[in-house]
Amino acid sequence: MPALTPTRMAELNEFGEAEAQVNHFLYAPPEFTRPFRLEARRIGSLWVTMIPELDTAYFNRIFGLGVGQPATEAMLDEALAMLQGAGCTNYMAQVSPLAQPAQCTEWLYARGFKQGANWAKMYRGDEPAPVIPTALRLEMVGKDQAQAFASVVLKAFDMPSALRPLSKGFVGQPGWRHYLAFDGETPVSAAAMFVNGEVGWYGYAGTLKTVRKRGAQGDLLARLIDDGRALGCRWFVTETGEEKPDDPNPSYHNMLRNGFKLAYLRRNYIHVPPLGAVKVLRRALFVAAYSVLYGWQRLRQGKTQ
Repeated sequence: MPALTPTRMAELNEFGEAEAQVNHFLYAPPEFTRPFRLEARRIGSLWVTMIPELDTAYFNRIFGLGVGQPATEAMLDEALAMLQGAGCTNYMAQVSPLAQPAQCTEWLYARGFKQGANWAKMYRGDEPAPVIPTALRLEMVGKDQAQAFASVVLKAFDMPSALRPLSKGFVGQPGWRHYLAFDGETPVSAAAMFVNGEVGWYGYAGTLKTVRKRGAQGDLLARLIDDGRALGCRWFVTETGEEKPDDPNPSYHNMLRNGFKLAYLRRNYIHVPPLGAVKVLRRALFVAAYSVLYGWQRLRQGKTQ
């Protein structure tokens, strides 16, 4: 495995994730992008993504602050102006411990951010994946299985059905590999990989509660690694929640079994002010109405999956 400098480690992990998320956004269909006002923008070396009509910190993010080039307060303020100008109130900045300058975190505290939970940033080289057996059947899937992929992801992560267009739009698109595990003929587990040059990012990995602990994600990850190696990947990166003695993380252990190592714990700085009851209700009604309308349109088109 080639050696990594600390700078290269941060670039692989931060930009591997950021570029996958931005590319995912690019394939959201207009019927989702317009009403939800989805947007991604580069500011210097960092990326900003947002979905104002959902306004959750997972989608409203600042990636790569202080990686690739030292951050400036002007750069941060431009990113915040983009989020705030769109009406976002819930957002986060994810800061590598290798970010420069060290004052980045002080800038965030001064602008109303608080430290949230850490994410474990993971990496591995291009060594062969171990054999991890499962009784489930694995398949790489394309656009014809986009609905099935979205159904598994939405259910596994308890996400609203309004996100179906976003969750299926990138399936089968250039640079992406999507996988499903089947219990008989029923899709029960999903995972995706974005290949960008020599880097493969792994994510959107979820398994239905009824079939967990049957090896689906471990085997999907091994398949993904083997396919990525065949495509020329020298590095694989991903992230998951921090492993704690009182809060073990099965995803973290799956990654370790597949040869991943901890690059570092990345701090999440969150900005979540209290929302007025009217705004909370308006957003809930908007998402519910969109879900009903989209479901009705799917039924009219015969898309009953």
